[in-house]
Amino acid sequence: MTIKLKLDGGAPGRVKQDACVLLLAEKQKAPAWADEATGGAVSRALELGDFSGKVKQQLTVYGEGNLTRVVLSGLGDAKRVSPERVRRAAGRGLRRLRELSAGKACLALGEGLDLGEATWVSAAVEGLVLADYGYVELKGKDAPDKKKALTVAVHAGRGAKKALEEGVIVAEAQNFARDLGNRPGNVGTPTHLAQQAQAAGKRYGFKVKVLKPADFKRLKMGGLMGVAKGSAEPARFIEMHYKPRGAKKSAGKLCLVGKGLTFDSGGISLKPADKMWDMKFDKCGGCAVIGAMAAIARAKLPIEVIGLVPSTENMPGAAANKPGDVLTAMNGKTIEVLNTDAEGRLILADALAYSERFKPDAILDFATLTGACMVALGDVRAAVMGNDEDLIEAVRDAGEESGELVWPMPMDDEYGDQVKSAVADVKNLGKGRLAGSIAAGWFLRNFVPEGPAWAHLDIAGVAWDGDESKGYVAKGATGFGVRLAYRYAKTRAGM
Repeated sequence: MTIKLKLDGGAPGRVKQDACVLLLAEKQKAPAWADEATGGAVSRALELGDFSGKVKQQLTVYGEGNLTRVVLSGLGDAKRVSPERVRRAAGRGLRRLRELSAGKACLALGEGLDLGEATWVSAAVEGLVLADYGYVELKGKDAPDKKKALTVAVHAGRGAKKALEEGVIVAEAQNFARDLGNRPGNVGTPTHLAQQAQAAGKRYGFKVKVLKPADFKRLKMGGLMGVAKGSAEPARFIEMHYKPRGAKKSAGKLCLVGKGLTFDSGGISLKPADKMWDMKFDKCGGCAVIGAMAAIARAKLPIEVIGLVPSTENMPGAAANKPGDVLTAMNGKTIEVLNTDAEGRLILADALAYSERFKPDAILDFATLTGACMVALGDVRAAVMGNDEDLIEAVRDAGEESGELVWPMPMDDEYGDQVKSAVADVKNLGKGRLAGSIAAGWFLRNFVPEGPAWAHLDIAGVAWDGDESKGYVAKGATGFGVRLAYRYAKTRAGM
């Protein structure tokens, strides 16, 4: 990370800095320090309407002395300012600092906003770190991408130290998930994902066990084996286990499951060539789970968490699944494969069944599962559905708090009828294009163990993006799910 963050309890402008990012809402007045640094130019800009504080609005005001620039970044309506708006405004501010080639800078929040100090500091820090991300590791040595070292002082009290540290932990974990998601199929293989999980476990203190094809056969993981047999790249099943000594019994056990499809050609039911390259992002659910495990362990949250990532390619090899084949999942249920491009649910079926051995109290699964979800919710929210309304509501709350938004989908029994098969227990397709994301959720429900609350998050529309106007989003994998899973685990731990 080329950005260094620290707290400063004093007013900006006391020491020499290249710029200060000031987050302002509509109708807010300029802080005294900002006018002192700019000779009243910030107030004049507000009075003239050059800057009104609207969302996405930004203005650089120049001054003299220790603080030569004040970068105003809009938060919108003061009554609607949220951690996510702070996160995005801070991210836009960071990108402006980079444009200015700043080496020393600061960040401050406008006065009088109804946000707790820890809340806004954590969100702002996440925005700064996330906005400084770019996937560049495969560029040549001569690529002009070396970023200048940048120190940003966040103006808040000493009590916000933990919030700053937590913001860094979560954002760096999300950037880690972004890196994993962005790696192309010939680099980000199942073996590579497993190695990255092992490295994270060693660094942050959670155990990692990697299952291989011989283990799949022993465990009778027919879904994973069926998808994997069309590829020459060996599949892996990644098991991560974080069990801190101080884990709260009241928090129970949380299991995170992520789809780790490192490249999806569609198999025999081959996808169109146009934009097939995007299918390296089909592993983003698994990447989010690995990132979330890193964040939870690094922050030492007092809760036991298990992470499971089935990982393979889906390729049209000579031994590949054929439409009409019937597979037997780990829990003994048979699956009629009507379309080999509906493969994510096949590998998740075995992962969900495998989770039973840990006796979890709650299961969250993350998967880029259906195009139908993208049609329904676009690139703003993920879909959530499951077998427990309290869990779904808790996941929705975690999404609102973390800025990773979800929306509940219905799970009426009639939708479950769509995945009943005439020749097997279930089939891997529903009723054509009708309620595709819900049908996929119902398919998965057949493999959820008895007992735990379960929520399925279809992240197909939010797992990768290119809209940098959102403030901290960079082209490529978003790392969606890391912040939400962390927030849910933290709340479950009573923090």
